Amino acid sequence: MIELVQTVESALVKRLVELEKDAFGIGGMNEWHLVPFIRHGRVYIIRRNHKVVGLIQYMLDWNLPEKAYMVGVSVDREWRGRGVGTELLKESFNRLYQDHIKEIELTVDANNVAAVTVYEKKLGFVIAELRENEYGEGENRLVMKRLLDIDGE
Repeated sequence: MIELVQTVESALVKRLVELEKDAFGIGGMNEWHLVPFIRHGRVYIIRRNHKVVGLIQYMLDWNLPEKAYMVGVSVDREWRGRGVGTELLKESFNRLYQDHIKEIELTVDANNVAAVTVYEKKLGFVIAELRENEYGEGENRLVMKRLLDIDGE
């Protein structure tokens, strides 16, 4: 079961920052980013043995309010490859659908074949476009999209 983070608790924010830094290095979210996401976006977490082992953040698309942009998903190294990330994603899709979200968009490193494969084959995303130099020279990103249905799937 996933949880929607609705209050800013310093110990929890610290743990989320740890997961982000481990997954994304300097590109991971810090306290300055996570707190506004908790207050104004959607941050979902998943626990195992009472410890937060994964998180995912979404923001609304102001131009298309039925679309959410998935900012990032992070899973503790010890829990990767064990279905935690997939569970987190699928359950968050259900929650977003309940909030009247009809489409999810994300970007992923064009060279991250493993992630692209998971998004396509396991989660039903399709590649919509390639954005060259999205985050600077040579930082190309694939834009992937997925429609949600009644089960969020």
